[in-house]
Amino acid sequence: MVNYETYNDRNIEIFGIGTDLIEINRIKEAINKYPKFLQKVYTSNEIQYCQSKNINKYQSYAARFAAKEAVAKSLYVGLGRFIFFNEIEILNSEMGNPYVILHGKSHFYFLANNIADIKISLSSTRYYCMAYAVSLIKKYDKI
Repeated sequence: MVNYETYNDRNIEIFGIGTDLIEINRIKEAINKYPKFLQKVYTSNEIQYCQSKNINKYQSYAARFAAKEAVAKSLYVGLGRFIFFNEIEILNSEMGNPYVILHGKSHFYFLANNIADIKISLSSTRYYCMAYAVSLIKKYDKI
């Protein structure tokens, strides 16, 4: 989950930054039009969380969609080659803060590139959701 040691570690630097903005209605339409959309994009934990939001469920789905896009951009790779939608999981801590867990090939890419952590921030209005992601990498001392 969150490694608070990274805040005090001088050997951490930014690997990449990503942002995304999405219309909530686009996600709502995709969910209602394509029956397999949810399973292709979201994990079962994300679906359960978003469904629990009742009238705000589409906003929650859109925020997670934007977060997945932002995470992929922060890793300098497009979705579908090394990073996949349903392998990027956006969860919330007990305090409500969003965090990222990568699975499968996406997690392998994370490890292969020595990524130490990915920080995200989500924001929503009535019509839009926005996400911002920062991937952090551990620097190594030059010998």
